[in-house]
Amino acid sequence: MGPEFVPVKDYLDNCRRKRNVSEYDTAGAVSEKEADDLLRTAQALKDQVENWLEASHPELTEPT
Repeated sequence: MGPEFVPVKDYLDNCRRKRNVSEYDTAGAVSEKEADDLLRTAQALKDQVENWLEASHPELTEPT
């Protein structure tokens, strides 16, 4: 999708790593604020991906 998505890719990868630590090593390592930030980031990414798909590959999207 382009280099503009590298920061969100890196952020999500860091979240994945922290989740793994939280699941396997230290329970509670993720704060509520971090979880809220991740949710907002995921929602924004979903919107960006849907907009990109509509602009770049409209044949892959369903009309609303």
